[in-house]
Amino acid sequence: MEVARMRARLFVALVFITVGARADFREFKERPINPAITIKLQHTADDILKQFPKLKAEDLAMTIVDVTNASTIDRGDYHGDAPFYPASVVKLFYMAETFHQQKENDKDMPRALHEMIAVSDNDATAFVLDTISDTCSGPALEGRAFKKFMFKRAVVNRWLNPIGYDVSAMLKPWSFGPFGRDLDALGGAGRPNRNRATSNSVASLVLWIVQRRAVSPAASDAMMKLMQRPLDPMNKDENQVKEFIGESLPAGSKLWSKAGWTSEVRHDAAYVELPGGKKYVMVVFTRGTADDVTLIPAIAKRLLVDFQ
Repeated sequence: MEVARMRARLFVALVFITVGARADFREFKERPINPAITIKLQHTADDILKQFPKLKAEDLAMTIVDVTNASTIDRGDYHGDAPFYPASVVKLFYMAETFHQQKENDKDMPRALHEMIAVSDNDATAFVLDTISDTCSGPALEGRAFKKFMFKRAVVNRWLNPIGYDVSAMLKPWSFGPFGRDLDALGGAGRPNRNRATSNSVASLVLWIVQRRAVSPAASDAMMKLMQRPLDPMNKDENQVKEFIGESLPAGSKLWSKAGWTSEVRHDAAYVELPGGKKYVMVVFTRGTADDVTLIPAIAKRLLVDFQ
């Protein structure tokens, strides 16, 4: 009887370890960097910085993960650990936390997840973040009420930071805000609580989704479905294909992605399958030249010279 109980406890412990390890950034960082990939990224950066003189080296970050052979995953990056404001790419973390809390089938949540990822709708994102954090926007709060609000809003950070992610994902993307408690949540001068991510952290999450290791295999499959994009979308404007990585992919490619852009930054995070059989996670972050809609496609085109 005692042996049976010990086996049961061991089984529970192993399950806990396995689940806890899902989407772990520390495991991503333990994967050795392939110097050949890093050199190719440096060459891409050199060429792009010449082509776009307004773009500074410190305002460009790229991460590539070659998943063509799942047993020998290779990765490399250019400024992959540099912090950037992630814009709407942060919505990938909100999506993952929704599945982490098993709220993906709550009332109105399937529609909200679709609108948040497929369309990048900020209203849908506000609903998702309110739901997973059990908070709501409104007038400024004081004292304990504000501290409680901030604690709840940090729900994504409390999941991801302990498993190695240097991210902060706790604020809503706004078109003309923020206001009230959301404005105060930025933390005052310097906005220390502003959303933050790196190209490596985003690439890690996308990798685990692709490998069916983000939250659970079923959750990963559902997230992949949300991220999938046709290269010839019905909506010809603001479709996260045109003006982003998808614009430069050759015919016959497949794309799963989430882009983000503001007046300050322009990013894209993608998993691509190329006609020749190559498969990559590609994350590109840029800052300071967000008004140039040719930038991300140009970077993707240059990357494909070396990574086809």
